[in-house]
Amino acid sequence: MSGFFGSDAAGSAATWVAALATLGVWSYAVGGGRIFRAAQFLLAGLATGYLAVLAVREVLVPSLVEPLIVDPTGEPVLWLGLLLATALVAGRWLPPVVPAVPVALLVAATAAFALGGSVVGTLLPQLGASVLVPAAGPADLLNAALSATVTVLVLFAFLHGTRRGRISGAAMGAGRWLMLAGLGGWLGFLLFSRLTVLLERIAFLLGDWLGIA
Repeated sequence: MSGFFGSDAAGSAATWVAALATLGVWSYAVGGGRIFRAAQFLLAGLATGYLAVLAVREVLVPSLVEPLIVDPTGEPVLWLGLLLATALVAGRWLPPVVPAVPVALLVAATAAFALGGSVVGTLLPQLGASVLVPAAGPADLLNAALSATVTVLVLFAFLHGTRRGRISGAAMGAGRWLMLAGLGGWLGFLLFSRLTVLLERIAFLLGDWLGIA
């Protein structure tokens, strides 16, 4: 069973679309810039449409439209959010200061959310992992000591524009090398994951599409 000899018309059509999209992306390697750009536009359009439908169905309708229909006077904050959304949509016909206020609030809230997530989800767990617990075993104590050392050295690497002594300069240099090692490991992981995806696509083309593997 393959894309050429499939009995299910819908499945065969989906296999052909997936195979042609894969070949369109790969055409960039042989100079097929226009086909690759068309694949990019297709991906951007599908992603935008999916996110728009998801936002309307999972956020706007249950969190804004339905509460306002059921109890219009019970949630005045929702009316304020609706007015802000209307100001964003009608921004081109309003003075610049009117849509600038909700946009500034949106950007500030997003930045605060990202900063809080990085602190709570990354920095605090890293600091917690570096705390030495006396009741822990030797392996745990060694792991915590190494974690604390790496954390402190990497933090030293971000001390720009300060006076450097011999010890602080050595700590900053070690922190930079540790960051480079971490970035190298992360890039290696990304390369390995991309190679896995490439092999999966090759297996799809040879098996599901051509039916020869």
